[in-house]
Amino acid sequence: MRKIIFPLLALTLLGSSAYGVETEITVRAKAHDAKFIGSAIGGIKVIVKDAYSGKVLDEGFIEGGTGNTKKLMKECLKRGEELSDEKTAKFVAKVDIDRPKKVEIDLIGPLSAGLGALKLSKELWVIPGHDIKGDGVVFEFYGLVVYPVSPAPHQFFKVGEKVKVKARIDMMCGCPIKKNGIWNADDFKVRAIIEKDGKFYKEIPLYFTGKTSTFEGEFIPAEKGSYRITIFATDRRNNTGVGITSLAVM
Repeated sequence: MRKIIFPLLALTLLGSSAYGVETEITVRAKAHDAKFIGSAIGGIKVIVKDAYSGKVLDEGFIEGGTGNTKKLMKECLKRGEELSDEKTAKFVAKVDIDRPKKVEIDLIGPLSAGLGALKLSKELWVIPGHDIKGDGVVFEFYGLVVYPVSPAPHQFFKVGEKVKVKARIDMMCGCPIKKNGIWNADDFKVRAIIEKDGKFYKEIPLYFTGKTSTFEGEFIPAEKGSYRITIFATDRRNNTGVGITSLAVM
């Protein structure tokens, strides 16, 4: 009997180590002082790797909605209370592991944020069969998305011609900035540094136009040359963002 039992036990143990247990890791991204980041702003690339070898275990995109505005921005939450709901943006990674494994999770995005896109990383231990559910692993993205609207890159102007510098400013979740809104336009400072032929020329303010998320300023170039415009935005919650455009004066 012993000769039969021990080989069977050995096969069972070998089988448990040869085949991994599929374990899920829910991953989400949230904008600082705002909502979850999802499809509305291009989604976010997710790469899950072995923290030691760098081997990719799974990858995909965070997609879905930005979450419940009332819960996220207006209510006082209790410890342990879920921030997300069934429609909130997420990516569920699936990894096959036969023992506890330290993983590195890299997030890159938002993918339509231009210069505002960031790369964030976290490391954590994943236990076979212990799914990370609910809100999951939440990454907090600081920043603002700055889209230069005008001038268009390398747009031509004449000496003495008025140049309107316009930009759209959004939270990292794509949430809008409005007068007296949840993200109040009065809480944002937007300016543009203008360089001519690689040297500082002037700095101008951009003011809220009354149109959602839109800020505008102007200047008049007095000389011919190539101009680079760096638009930067800040808010009262330590978010910052930058957008760059250019023009040529003939």
